Amino acid sequence: MRYFFLCFLALGAASAVLQAQTMVPKLDDPGRKGDLARAEKQRAVERFDGFDQNKDGKLAKEEVANKSAYLTENFVKLDADKDGFLSWEEFLGHNRWPK
Repeated sequence: MRYFFLCFLALGAASAVLQAQTMVPKLDDPGRKGDLARAEKQRAVERFDGFDQNKDGKLAKEEVANKSAYLTENFVKLDADKDGFLSWEEFLGHNRWPK
């Protein structure tokens, strides 16, 4: 019985991980889901472009300082490739929406 319970827990955890990976809707999803994705992407583009003062397509820590507490506090963690900048994908946290 304990074995089945542990298997059930493992399956539940695996399911949660798989769902977490697909939480970001695709831009070409039909209906409301796609509409929401496109609207959210547009807001993200406007925000990213507003932060990108020198219009080089990446965000330096200085560009987000005093504009976004979250980005300022988490900059090092979000900078996945450790180049000192946030790319579009690093800013979003995923690569499902090309810029």
